[in-house]
Amino acid sequence: MRSLRLLKLAPFILFAVTVAACATPQTTPSAALTTLEPAAGRWFKLDWAAQPDGTDTRRVDGYILNTYGQAAQVQLLAQALDASGQVIDQKIEYTLAPVPGFSRSYFNIGHLAAADHYQVTVWSAYFYQGRRLP
Repeated sequence: MRSLRLLKLAPFILFAVTVAACATPQTTPSAALTTLEPAAGRWFKLDWAAQPDGTDTRRVDGYILNTYGQAAQVQLLAQALDASGQVIDQKIEYTLAPVPGFSRSYFNIGHLAAADHYQVTVWSAYFYQGRRLP
């Protein structure tokens, strides 16, 4: 009787074990981990400045220059750092549109905590292969 109950529960147990095994922790940026794409520094150049955005917040405005083919789903990581280099605030934002190949696009990341200094990096990007975007 007991083994029959276990047999009925087996599909649910198998499903739970499979889901748990497939689950991976999300990669979180830090002062040391600033990109998921190590070659991003070769493909993109960033030109930006931090501007006041209220009394206790700043925004980062700038341009991303793409030195490769057309890129979409480009995510930028903006970090507010204290004097010792510790992250006190950070945001990951998508660019407003795909970044054309061998061209630049404007970006704006707002509502960062006021800090000693800031850094902006390309967190991730996807390059189109083959046909161009419409």
